[in-house]
Amino acid sequence: MSKPQRRYFKHVEKLKAKGLPVPETKVNVIENRFWKVSNGMKVYKPVSPGCRNRRHATRFHLHKGSCIRRLSYGKRSTGGRNESGRITMRHKGGGHKRRVRTVDFTRSVPGPHQIVRLEYDPNRSADLALLRNLSTNEFSYMIHCQGTEPGSIVYSYRQGLGPRNCLLLRDIPVGTLIHNIGLKPGGPAQLCRSAGTSAQLIATDLTTQTAQIRLASKEVRIVDVNCAATVGVVGNKDHHHTNWGKAGARRRRGIRPSVRGITQNPCDHPHGGGSNSKGNKHPRTPWGWLTKGWKTVRRKRWFIVTPRWKANKK
Repeated sequence: MSKPQRRYFKHVEKLKAKGLPVPETKVNVIENRFWKVSNGMKVYKPVSPGCRNRRHATRFHLHKGSCIRRLSYGKRSTGGRNESGRITMRHKGGGHKRRVRTVDFTRSVPGPHQIVRLEYDPNRSADLALLRNLSTNEFSYMIHCQGTEPGSIVYSYRQGLGPRNCLLLRDIPVGTLIHNIGLKPGGPAQLCRSAGTSAQLIATDLTTQTAQIRLASKEVRIVDVNCAATVGVVGNKDHHHTNWGKAGARRRRGIRPSVRGITQNPCDHPHGGGSNSKGNKHPRTPWGWLTKGWKTVRRKRWFIVTPRWKANKK
């Protein structure tokens, strides 16, 4: 605590002892000398080169403390090395310590759950919501759905009839926006789990027990109607506007620098050598594989009605 703060608190104690009213201190949380809030984004002012152009979504509504320890475990990073110590994934290493939150993707516990608070998760782009089972007082995590706030009550499809936000695809009206979509009956959610994403249920056929879902990439997939999904859109929709501002912010996230192939030697990359030119070569990886438009999936998949590359051409 600084000296001005100690003087202020002593002054407040004297006023309370005399029975006088304590003056209210107005704190502007929208803007100060270092940052300001604009359109839901926290934009940092250029007080230093590292703060220039730095921005991210506001986090005033998130919990200031750490996560629940029994619902998380320590993450052991590999630095891109395999069991023999060789680099198998480039541009990885370092980073801040993290704890992995165990998120309930199955929503198998019946009964009403109350949202206690919203938390930040360093391992994903979306925020988390801490749930409390009103019957057993057990805590669990789920991905935050846009529009839900602390104090809201959410239900799972295992509850039966009544207001629910997690349903089977056969019980969801056609045209509804959904997320946290499972691919197996009774299995965990696997699709549409990142910030601001959602899919649309476009058709259900109870005779064949299948449903068609249009993803954000315009790809149409076939899923079993007995799979579960959550109604709504994932929160933190402004995540894609994030600008980290400096290289050190990437290093704290475990991302090491990447060097362009055109600046490397011929023995290290197919684009290397020469004077700032790749010599009319097609874009390739360091191991000689074609990239930037080269199709890597050759086989047809029965559960894909419209591939994303064909949907984007329309």
